[in-house]
Amino acid sequence: MAYFTRNKMEMMVLELYSANARFANGGTEDLQGDLRVLIECQQKALVLGEYLESMGMDYSDIVEKFEKYCNLIYDISENLNDRELVIDHKLDIEPILTSILNDIEERIIEIRSIDVYDFRGLVDAPGEKLIVSKEINRLIDSCLGNVPGLTEGEEMYRPLVVGTY
Repeated sequence: MAYFTRNKMEMMVLELYSANARFANGGTEDLQGDLRVLIECQQKALVLGEYLESMGMDYSDIVEKFEKYCNLIYDISENLNDRELVIDHKLDIEPILTSILNDIEERIIEIRSIDVYDFRGLVDAPGEKLIVSKEINRLIDSCLGNVPGLTEGEEMYRPLVVGTY
């Protein structure tokens, strides 16, 4: 599975928006090129929709917008010779993509950094030290993955995937 930052998702939606401009006057004379653009747009939309579904948060309303977009793209691909339908669908697509872009900007949570503080030295009882140590190790493993040779007080950096933790 691909991993996307919020910025990458925004760029992909902007690419869909730019591709949509191709159909401002209906289908072009390059029927194969039109179909290729529509297929690429549908693939991007499907990948983004599936990614949003896999994130563990409820983005079903954004996914529904991608589904509407894909249905309009499919309809365009089946009716490229119908200039009026293509233009109407192109105009219908613009607010959908604008809404998706706004949703991504405002609602997608992206964790840029997580600080894990080492509190092992603040507890004296051996049982408490063990509990604190296990919890710190669990946080490090779940956020950074298994990091060999990590020592107390060392800072670690690892890009984090957009989603829930």
